[in-house]
Amino acid sequence: MRMRVLFAAGALAIVPALAGAQEPPATAAAHREGGIELTVGAGLFTVDQTLNTFLSQSTVRIANPDPNWFMFGAEVRAAYNFSRHLGLSLGTGIGNGSGTLLIAPFGALTYTFDLNRKFSPFIEVGGGVTRFSAYAFALAGAPDHRVTSKYNAFGGLGVRSMLGEHLALRVAGRMGYEKFEENGGMNVLNGTAVVGLSLFLGGGPPRDTDADGVPDKRDRCASTPRGATVDLPGCPSDTDRDGVLNGLDRCPDTPANTPVDADGCTRDTDTDGVADNLDRCANTPANARPVDANGCPVDTDRDGVADYLDRCANTSAGTQVDASGCPVTRDADRDGVIDANDRCPNTPAGSRVDTNGCPLAGPAELPALPAVGQSLVLRAVQFSAAGSRLTAASQTVLDGIAAAILATPNSRWEVGGYTSSLGTRAANLRLSQARAQAVAQYLVSGGVAASALRAIGYGSANPVAPNNSAVGRAQNRRVEIRRIQ
Repeated sequence: MRMRVLFAAGALAIVPALAGAQEPPATAAAHREGGIELTVGAGLFTVDQTLNTFLSQSTVRIANPDPNWFMFGAEVRAAYNFSRHLGLSLGTGIGNGSGTLLIAPFGALTYTFDLNRKFSPFIEVGGGVTRFSAYAFALAGAPDHRVTSKYNAFGGLGVRSMLGEHLALRVAGRMGYEKFEENGGMNVLNGTAVVGLSLFLGGGPPRDTDADGVPDKRDRCASTPRGATVDLPGCPSDTDRDGVLNGLDRCPDTPANTPVDADGCTRDTDTDGVADNLDRCANTPANARPVDANGCPVDTDRDGVADYLDRCANTSAGTQVDASGCPVTRDADRDGVIDANDRCPNTPAGSRVDTNGCPLAGPAELPALPAVGQSLVLRAVQFSAAGSRLTAASQTVLDGIAAAILATPNSRWEVGGYTSSLGTRAANLRLSQARAQAVAQYLVSGGVAASALRAIGYGSANPVAPNNSAVGRAQNRRVEIRRIQ
């Protein structure tokens, strides 16, 4: 009966289970690909019964009569691991038993599931030859007492368990199909099991010149700047197309065509908070704050002097100011109206004048003001379209109102602003308030005490005519003064 080589089945039955076991990944420092693996181990070799019977024949004189089916010995091999999966090795097995010396050189291709893991199963296929010779004769160099296979093709399984960064316990077994031409030709199955130690030399991480995490051999963009994020082929991207690569771009969502600095953020040369492409005043001094949406210094009172230089930031509209934004206070004719606002600069001394510095003809020419609790609609007071700047004609009307209020001692007044129903409620309230304040400020510039006035914007409330026609809406857009006291 031909002896089936069952030792490998028993010794290697654990390999499939071990291959499915979960083990922790190798440390980041483990890079064994690209290195040499040297292995030395103790071996157990089995010999097919048909071959054993042939070797023990008296005419062959290689094995002792009734030889054992196995031999003990050793195996040495050297391998080069091209990657963490694929390796090529050369080696030889040496065994001795029943007076027979076995020498089996081989070459093998090994596939490892992951060479850099602590626990790494593998499979291998390969080929070689096996020579059997009588041990005593082999020592004497007798060439006639030996048998060599024509070929040996084998496959096997194994596992490495790392004992350190460079040393592993290696357990493997393989079964070989061998062809011998002696005795009319024999096809036999011989097996090998080896337990040994593997030493890893060299190896290391794959070369990554630009340190982007993609090895040079797979990197299509091998000169990526450090810090830039890359895709699988190793190429960087620029999502917002501002010329600064992702990973280096601190502002990765910059709008298209926006000038940016080296960090990929909107360029603002004068650091006023307005991007250069929107800044109409691109060289605003550092102390020129605040600025408007166009990047230009704000001039709240519109006197031609920016707020950051204006020492009198609330100058009334139309007032002549100096370089500091303050009113020019010279009053050549001493009529109480400064020259900047005096339309009649040579009024005779002692003349009673209006807010423009022109003589008043007398109390009869002053406009009639309402009684306490009553209102007067100032129809002649008009403003710039959708704005709160008074027209020149309106200022003339208000000069008379100011003079009339001054002629009514201890009186107090409310200036109310109104709009039509067009537009949103919030916008109408803002516009009516701005217009009421513009009238009140003009009256104050005409000599009325600020404490005698209050300005309130009512928006589209209290219409005096229907808002469904242009005429009605025009009537609803008005300014009223109401006497409080």
